[in-house]
Amino acid sequence: MSGYIGKYTNQDRDYVTNYARGVVENQWGEMTGEVVDVDYGAQTATVRPDYKRRLNGKPEQIPDLQEVPLRMPRAGGFVVTNPVKAGDKVTLRPQMRNSEAFHGGGDYEAPDARTSSLSDYEAFLDGGEPLSKPIPNFNTQNMEIRSEDGQFAIEMSEGGKFRIRGAQGNVYQLIADALRLIGSDTLAIAYGSSLGNDHALENRAEILAIADKLDGMSLDKE
Repeated sequence: MSGYIGKYTNQDRDYVTNYARGVVENQWGEMTGEVVDVDYGAQTATVRPDYKRRLNGKPEQIPDLQEVPLRMPRAGGFVVTNPVKAGDKVTLRPQMRNSEAFHGGGDYEAPDARTSSLSDYEAFLDGGEPLSKPIPNFNTQNMEIRSEDGQFAIEMSEGGKFRIRGAQGNVYQLIADALRLIGSDTLAIAYGSSLGNDHALENRAEILAIADKLDGMSLDKE
């Protein structure tokens, strides 16, 4: 025979289980979102959460989150900034307690017991794309600060070599090539050219040494 027999149809463990499940299901955690608009002055954004909760069995879009603080890498007197655009993905992380006092310039003293609330989310610029949209042309050898497609980048190897890929090529290589052209010239640049005379370029050895150093730091010369 299934079920319970008697006056009560539920036992204490059922109430406890349902209560615990309700607490967990109503708790907000980290999730991804999409930038709708950015206020660069306040460094906040309007963000639309990707997650859709089910109400009466149907998915429902969570309302856009307003004035969400934008978190960028910032420490030691330095900061790495990104020109955030509408449509960019971010990672939304909730604060444990009400953070209004903190963002107002005061101490982090929560005025109430608000916990992991949608009102206390912050947007971190570490992406939020699904695995179906991986980073293209991923560099498996060196660190890069790059355009998303990888065409333009500042690249550094573990051994201290660099490459700056710009619209016109590798900056290190362009500078080294320019110095070698200067070093191969026979004009005395310090004094101008003398018609009919063949002068050796002053400081030629030093100029070529600089070109060698640039080549020594260039990833293209490995």
